[in-house]
Amino acid sequence: MKLLLTDASHALGKALEHELEREPFALIMPESARLNWTDIGEVRAWIEHQRPRLVINTLGWADRPDSAHCSLIPRAAAILAQVCEEQRLPMIQLSSYQVFGGDNKSSHAEKDEPMPQSDAGRAWLAAEQAVTGALSKRLILRLSWMIGSYGDNRLTRLLGAIFSGQGEVPVHVRLKGSPTALSDAARVIVGVVKQISCGAENWGVMHYASREPCSEADFAEKVIAVLGQLDSMPEGVELTRLESLPPDEPISAVLGGRRLRDGFGVQARAWEPYLVPMVKQWLHQRQG
Repeated sequence: MKLLLTDASHALGKALEHELEREPFALIMPESARLNWTDIGEVRAWIEHQRPRLVINTLGWADRPDSAHCSLIPRAAAILAQVCEEQRLPMIQLSSYQVFGGDNKSSHAEKDEPMPQSDAGRAWLAAEQAVTGALSKRLILRLSWMIGSYGDNRLTRLLGAIFSGQGEVPVHVRLKGSPTALSDAARVIVGVVKQISCGAENWGVMHYASREPCSEADFAEKVIAVLGQLDSMPEGVELTRLESLPPDEPISAVLGGRRLRDGFGVQARAWEPYLVPMVKQWLHQRQG
C-alpha cells in the first residue's frame, strides 16, 4: 500500500516516518519546500502522479505552531481534503487538544464542542471543519500533550528550563494533560493505517492520549525524580508552582479515547515507562 506522509520535518513527522519505514508500506514524502500545498492545481497534479492509497496529513504540526503554521494548517487541510474526495482517497488528519477551551471539564470526549482560545486551537479547528465538510473518508485524530527527547515539546522545554541555570522553574498546578510519547502516538497511527488498509471503515473525530493524566506540576516532579535517579539533577533548581493559568492554554488536555478504542481496538499505554529513555536521550544529545 502506498502512503503519503505530507510532512516529516517536525518531531511527530519524524516519529511517524520511523514507524512506517518498519512496515511493508511504500512511503512517499514530498519536499515541502518544493510543493505549494495551498495551490490546489499543484497538489492535485502531484497526487495524481504519485497515486497514494491513503494520506496522513501532518502539515504544519507543532506543539506550539507559529503564525505561518497557523495559516498553513487549515488552508492545506482544505485543499488536501478536496483532492482526496475527488480521487476517493481516505485521509488521516492530525489535530490537537488545543481545539478545546478554558472550561472546567476534567476530560474531553469526542462529542464535546470545541471552543479554542488560541490561534493554534482556531487553526486546528478550522482544519477539522474543512476536512469534515469536504471529505467522506476522513479520520481526525486529536492528540494530548506530546513528549519526546527532540523537537519543541513539553518535556524538552521543561528540561531546558531545569538546565538553564535560572534556578526557579515555573509550572502550573491547574493545567492537566496526558503526556503522550511521540513514538506511542506514531504506534497508534500506524496501527490505524494497517486496519484501514485492510478495509476498516471507521471515520470521524477520534482521540488518543496516554493513560494516567497528571498536572503540569506533577509531570515536572516525575521528570526531576528521573534526573535524580540518573544522577543528573542540577543543584539549586526549585519548582515554582503557579495557581494562575496561561491565557491561551486549555485547562485540561485530557482526552477520552473511547471511539478509537471501540473502532480500532487501540489500548492506551502509560507514559511513565517512556520517560527514562527519553530523558537519557535528551541528556546524551545535550552532551553532544
